[in-house]
Amino acid sequence: METEEKIVIGGMVAIVSVLMLAQVVQATIPQPQYTCPICGAKFMTYDELYSHFIQSHPSEPIEVIWTD
Repeated sequence: METEEKIVIGGMVAIVSVLMLAQVVQATIPQPQYTCPICGAKFMTYDELYSHFIQSHPSEPIEVIWTD
């Protein structure tokens, strides 16, 4: 193989490796599961949402929706 072909193949391998790594990183980053119904702020846990709600929106009624 000529040097130029080796460089092109090596570059393609590097690009594929970076794309695969980006997919793994994207898949492992946790996403917020709870959203404030008043302002749209997002939180990882229900407790964080509840704390935000009582601190930032104390005059708003809290409606609890239970799911199975």
